[in-house]
Formats: sequence, structure tokens, C-alpha cells
Amino acid sequence: MRIRYMLAIAVAIPTIVTWLTAILIARSRGRISRCPVCKSNRVRPSWPKMMDAFLWISAASPYRCEACLKRFFARKLVA
Repeated sequence: MRIRYMLAIAVAIPTIVTWLTAILIARSRGRISRCPVCKSNRVRPSWPKMMDAFLWISAASPYRCEACLKRFFARKLVA
């Protein structure tokens, strides 16, 4: 295998694993009403980032706790 293919694989695998981990955590949390870190109910939607565009397909949305400022993913709230 050529070096550039090995480098591409070395970059792609951790990225894919990170996205899959975020998707699995978001799906296991279900709908969110409290922060998973500090248990505060001061949770709001977070501003989207680059990784969030890929997670949008899996129905996971970013949220941020206003009390501890931690960012996390959970299922989208569907009306």
C-alpha cells in the first residue's frame, strides 16, 4: 500500500469512529430535558458545527447546558 493511502485511512478511521460514537450516545439518550453531566434543566440547542452536518442525517442534534456549559448530542425533538 502506498503511504498516502495509509495516511488517508489513519485520518478517516478516527473520524468515523467519533461520528459513530456520537450517534450511538445520542440515540441512547433519547429526548433530552436535563443535562447528562450536571442534571440541570437549563438545556438549549447549541450552534451547529462541522461534525453536526453529518449527525443531522441520523436525527441527532447538539445541545448545550447553560449551567455547566457542556455540549452533548441527543435525539431531535419532533413536534
